[in-house]
Amino acid sequence: MDPLNPEQYVIGALMMRPAVLPDVVAECSPDDFADSRLGAILEGIVRLVAEHTPVDIVTVGDHLAAWDVRGIDFAHLSAWSTSVPTAANAGYYARMIHNAALTRGLRNLGGRIMDSQSGDVVDEISRAIAELQALRERGSSRRSNLITLRELLAVPEQEDEPDWVVHGLLERRDRLMLTGSEGGGKSTLLRQIAVLSAAGLHPFEHYHTRPVRTLVVDAENSQRQWRRAVRYIAQKAHQYGTVDPQDMLQLECTPRMDLTRAETLGYVHRLIDEAKPELLLIGPLYRLTPRAIKDDDDAAPLLAALDSLRERGVAMLIEAHAGHSTSAGGERDLRPRGSSALLGWPEFGLGLRRHREGRGRFQLVRWRGDREARDFPPQVSRGEHQIWPWERHVGA
Repeated sequence: MDPLNPEQYVIGALMMRPAVLPDVVAECSPDDFADSRLGAILEGIVRLVAEHTPVDIVTVGDHLAAWDVRGIDFAHLSAWSTSVPTAANAGYYARMIHNAALTRGLRNLGGRIMDSQSGDVVDEISRAIAELQALRERGSSRRSNLITLRELLAVPEQEDEPDWVVHGLLERRDRLMLTGSEGGGKSTLLRQIAVLSAAGLHPFEHYHTRPVRTLVVDAENSQRQWRRAVRYIAQKAHQYGTVDPQDMLQLECTPRMDLTRAETLGYVHRLIDEAKPELLLIGPLYRLTPRAIKDDDDAAPLLAALDSLRERGVAMLIEAHAGHSTSAGGERDLRPRGSSALLGWPEFGLGLRRHREGRGRFQLVRWRGDREARDFPPQVSRGEHQIWPWERHVGA
């Protein structure tokens, strides 16, 4: 069996977690499957759910004969269920199936046109156009969320209030990318946000807030480096916060990864399944892919993978290196290094820049406009005579 077959992943995910069926059928249909037997299994699972029949390896296996599915047995079903990276990503795998079906249709059409012996060229072109239009309609046949403005505004205004993870700074599904020079303190600032949020402390104002379940996936630093970096912050956060952050923050230190691979992405989704975080600190960005992010083709699959994590309802923090170019005034450009696609991706893009007056004073420069208003301090300071490594600069 192909270990990277999304058709098997979808069937395996449905047997593990039938609740993802709406995500699957919103992205693909049984006709999209290259293996028609798996398409028949999907069609059968839809009927089982409609009949309120439990869906698992046993019930699906028992119905294979009735669905006229041959050459597939319990061993196959079991292997697909255990090899699927994560059931939560079933919609993503289903989209892969749908896109592959469109590609097959286009290739088949192109082959028929090339092999055509028809004497009526105009008639052949008309048939080809009709088939292309059918493919296009098939490609756009997704579940519609179309509503009128009246329906949109009928939702009570109080439901538009932000679903805060960190009050005033981050709500669910917000993405914050922090850049700066190498060794400039980016990692320390993001660790402080993570640890203080876990302790029920606002990261900059230091008033009590709701403690936040936090997951850190660090692809650069070891556990030893983390111990040295956060021991003091964790002790102080316990002293001043509402809970001990040691019980609210979970850490996974990992070597460089390729988040664009299904197995790796599934591994991070399983970490989310286990930790159930509200805040996810992951990165740094350049360690999440084995290649340089030089253009949009490099960036697109990585950003899509990160967005699948964001759709788990977490607020996301991620560190990136700033580019090497400088302005006419000699200041380093704080936009993330690499593809311009990175500029438009996060809701908030901030860069740490040393203030011209120095003395531990830094600016938090916005290298892209905020999508919504947030209370990030314009300037922060670091030094030996303050409680926290980074604090809002007095007067800023």
